[in-house]
Amino acid sequence: MTNEEQFLDFFKKLEKYLRIEYNQGNYSYSGFMSTIYRIKKSNTNPLISNKFNFDILQQASQVRNIISHNNDVIIPSEKFLDSFKEVVERIIKPLKVENVMIPLSKLKTAGLNTLVGDVINMLKQYGFNTIPIINDNQLMGVFTEKSVFDYLSMNKNQTISKKMKINDLLEAIDLNSDPRKYFEFISRDASLDEAYECFTKDLKSRRELLLLLVTEEGEKEQKLLGIVALRDIEKALFN
Repeated sequence: MTNEEQFLDFFKKLEKYLRIEYNQGNYSYSGFMSTIYRIKKSNTNPLISNKFNFDILQQASQVRNIISHNNDVIIPSEKFLDSFKEVVERIIKPLKVENVMIPLSKLKTAGLNTLVGDVINMLKQYGFNTIPIINDNQLMGVFTEKSVFDYLSMNKNQTISKKMKINDLLEAIDLNSDPRKYFEFISRDASLDEAYECFTKDLKSRRELLLLLVTEEGEKEQKLLGIVALRDIEKALFN
């Protein structure tokens, strides 16, 4: 295939995908650029909202228009064609949460009988901000640097010892201990766009999503498969 043929083939695939994906499953005959601008304005797809990607799509629209009217005027360069192909592939075959999550097997976890002092040492030793607490393959809570302070604020007349067990602090490490900072569950098959939306939906409020906890179908009662942080999603979408 010539560069023109390859370009047009990818353009048609992208155009069809966008028109169907962003029009409730119905094929729309709205113009390509109007569709792109609408998606960018609504910020529903961070790949398209990315300035570099959007510029390539805008240039591709202009190239398509020229080729359609007179294919002797312009020939897409190899460099531009490769960049356009990459953007198209990332859009029509979006990454899923399971592609970027840190799997449970690579996480440092603790149990209900683990000593508080040992979990604190894990935070320091490995440089983590969170330690999932697992019991019988179920996520019981998440120990963070704030967990000790949360426990003391809930139990003002109590003291805390490094020899206490995590189970003694369970009320301070459950997933709803701080209404301003929280965790959310998500399915392993969810797209990165959905995951990104989870982190950005509360930007204007005082709430802060710390991590996405990945299970098979996004249900709290299911086995924890891994975790996803905002930086993991941004690296995959924007780098």
